[in-house]
Amino acid sequence: MKLTFTDSAITEIQKRYELKDISLFYAVGDDCGCPSTGIFMLKAHDAGMAEYDAIIETNIGPVPAQKWALVFLDSDNVIDFNAGQHAFQLKSERGFLNMNLLLEQTVAQ
Repeated sequence: MKLTFTDSAITEIQKRYELKDISLFYAVGDDCGCPSTGIFMLKAHDAGMAEYDAIIETNIGPVPAQKWALVFLDSDNVIDFNAGQHAFQLKSERGFLNMNLLLEQTVAQ
C-alpha cells in the first residue's frame, strides 16, 4: 500500500503543523459500531495514542495509523489539497475516498 501527499497538501499542512506530527485516523460513525461506516481524517499531535499500531511509509515520512483500518485504503492512495474547496482530499485508483478530509489537532486531556 502506498500513501503520497501532494505538494499542495504538504504546503497546506505545514501552514498549521509539523509534517512529523501528522497521523491518519479512521473514525467510526456514532450511529453504528460498524467499521465500514467510518471515515478517514488527518490528526496532529496524537501519534502516541494506543489505537495506532501501524506505520505507513509516505513521502513526508512515517505516518501512524490503525492497522485494522488499512483495509479501507487501496494500493495507491493520495492526499491532496483542493484550494478552490479549501479541503484536503483522500483519493485512490477507485476515485475519492474522502472529498473533505479533516485535519484536526488532538486536544490533550
